[in-house]
Parts: sequence; structure tokens; C-alpha cells
Amino acid sequence: MGVEVHDPRWLAVVPGAELVVGLDDVGECAADGHRVTVLIDLVPENVSSLREMAAEAVGEGARKVRVRPYGVDRVDLVYAAVELNRVAEEDAVEVQFDVTSAALLRSDPSAFVRVDPLVVKADGTVVPICAGLEQYALGSLGTVDELVAGWDPEPVRDLCRVALGRALADTGPLVSWYEHLTRTAALMRTGC
Repeated sequence: MGVEVHDPRWLAVVPGAELVVGLDDVGECAADGHRVTVLIDLVPENVSSLREMAAEAVGEGARKVRVRPYGVDRVDLVYAAVELNRVAEEDAVEVQFDVTSAALLRSDPSAFVRVDPLVVKADGTVVPICAGLEQYALGSLGTVDELVAGWDPEPVRDLCRVALGRALADTGPLVSWYEHLTRTAALMRTGC
């Protein structure tokens, strides 16, 4: 099961985890010798500056650029996809755009009914899939194995099924899967 951490101090507790930080923390974490993934929240106000933000992160030492959209319309999602393709080619950096195609949702829905990766937030809270699903938290970080052993992942799978239904109703060519998950989670009352 993949694990991402949002604070470098958790790397010692979860060896092999991916370090994911905001733009402001890239330089410090990279200077400390960590392989850094920068997480850029794409919102309508910063779509036009996505290329510059990604270039800044790479210049600060990010080895991977991950972009997570919130409230961005279909046209801006396509624009961002084109810009991120340029980032990958011109900066020779790995890029992850947290969208999927509507066609993939339809062709392989079981791929979206899952409970991983695990995300260790900066405060040590472990949540499944992505930040924003705190009501499904496994608990605070002790050891990941201990948390997983006592965790019932079925409510997360239920969340994924409901979110999948909502995502399939999205008519655009690109679907912000994590946004569907977090919005659906906010509407549901069940936790783990």
C-alpha cells in the first residue's frame, strides 16, 4: 500500500513514503536531501500562473509536480493539462495531475473503489486516499501496520462507490476524482 507524508519527520516512521509538501516548503525539504513532490492546489484564481508555480517548484528542487484541482471548470482543466505536459517535457520532471478521464471512470470503475494510498498529514493523522477525508482517519501515526490492522476500510469503499456515481454524472472529458471524493465525504456522515 502506498503512503505519502506531508511532513519530513514522518519519513523515518514510514520508510519509502513519498514526501509531498506545498510550494513554500520545497526548497527547505530539498536542501535537506529529500526527494520532494510539490503539491499545487489548482483553483480558478491561479490557473493562469500554473506554469510559473511549477517552474518555481522545480527550481527549488522538486523532483515531481502534483496538481490537485478544486472548483476548476472543464476549459481550465484542459488548459492545465496542456501546461503540465509542457512542464514535464521542458523541465524533465515527473508530473501528476489529479484528474482522470470520464472514459476511464466508465471503463474501469473498480479501479476507483479503493482505500489507498494512505496519507500522513503534517500532524500525524493518517487518512486514506487524500487529505479531506479526515472523518475516515485511521488514527494518529504510531506504526502504519498497527493502524491498518485495526481499521475497517469498508466505509471508504462505500464513499468511493457514491463518489463514483457522482463522477460518472460529470459530463466533461476530465474528472477531478479527488474533488469528487472530498465533496462526497463532506456530504456523508459515516466515518471509520
